[in-house]
Amino acid sequence: MTYQEFEKNINLGSLKNRDLETYLLALLKLVEDEREQILTAELLLKPLQDAYTSKPKKFNVEWLKIKDEPDENTFMNSKTNSSTDKTGVADIGEFYYTIAVLKFQIAELHKMKGKQLDDEWKYYGIDSETGNRWYNFDPSSILDCGMRCFMDGNKNGDQEFKVSWRTLGDLLEMGRIYE
Repeated sequence: MTYQEFEKNINLGSLKNRDLETYLLALLKLVEDEREQILTAELLLKPLQDAYTSKPKKFNVEWLKIKDEPDENTFMNSKTNSSTDKTGVADIGEFYYTIAVLKFQIAELHKMKGKQLDDEWKYYGIDSETGNRWYNFDPSSILDCGMRCFMDGNKNGDQEFKVSWRTLGDLLEMGRIYE
């Protein structure tokens, strides 16, 4: 699948009624269920699309302790990034990075409810109470902007879109901060 094909299929435009926190909770549950999969572009599309309607994971108040966005280098260079873990998952550091991104973003959104998220101008950018910058606050915009960032970095949209578990974490983080 090419970058352009992935971008075309990433979003189910008619299903924009789910708030981003609920979407990310559903995505977290789906990703955890797919842990043993070696990710392809086609397999990545499925949880991104299914998270619009699937049951979300229960929010964990422990996530409120998360203050900083995950540093991908910590996960990629850690001992958890052996080539496989005990379940046979390749690139386990990349998987845990994506899980950390999901928990970070869920916690941030939860903390901003009734505060920054009520700002009518939030799409011009707001800072969370932990000082992290946000520009996108719904599933459609975070996925669209994250993919635009990938596309801007790859001028040839006809090139194969090679993905790993890190791709999902990067997509969400770029979507959060990309205007």
